Amino acid sequence: MANINHRELMGFRELAKHYANLSEERTTALVKSKELVEICDDSKK
Repeated sequence: MANINHRELMGFRELAKHYANLSEERTTALVKSKELVEICDDSKK
């Protein structure tokens, strides 16, 4: 995890908690409106 510092990691973990609490309906709506998108790193496939 050398590419992010401890503070950034804690921020991402907090953000993940919020995303985990979204309902399936809300998640679907966010994806359809493109407010929530998947980010892929094609070099890792």
